Amino acid sequence: MIEEKESSISSDGDRWSLEVLDGDMTVIHKANEPSGGHETLTPLPVFLGERAGKPEHAALLQVLGQSRDEIEDQLQTHETETQSLKIATEYLRLGGRRQAKGGRQHCQHPTLGRCPSEADAYWQTHVAPLTEKEQRDIMIHLPSMSDR
Repeated sequence: MIEEKESSISSDGDRWSLEVLDGDMTVIHKANEPSGGHETLTPLPVFLGERAGKPEHAALLQVLGQSRDEIEDQLQTHETETQSLKIATEYLRLGGRRQAKGGRQHCQHPTLGRCPSEADAYWQTHVAPLTEKEQRDIMIHLPSMSDR
């Protein structure tokens, strides 16, 4: 079950929310309509590191009801590179062009076309058989359609 809690709305209409899926926390940024309305997913530990000092960071901490130090202590891991990051990195190294679409799906690159066969075979072998949650963990590390 996915649980989503809105944490912040900027003066220009950007929205941030916290999504919890099977205990994993992801911050969703929905850009305002004039800037395209794109949605970007960021793993909570990455968001906490990148957005420190910003209003959306402080608002998220309030939603979580904890200080930044308390959250970072809970999120620290001894392994710096997760399996999902390793798979995504290898896929991209092989020339893979799939991108996160709204942070929730993957697709072929709209202008570069199909992926090289080696990258496609790697995807079919290492990603396609995984659960939806595991695939999503990998796709978080892929370029976003809004990054174009």
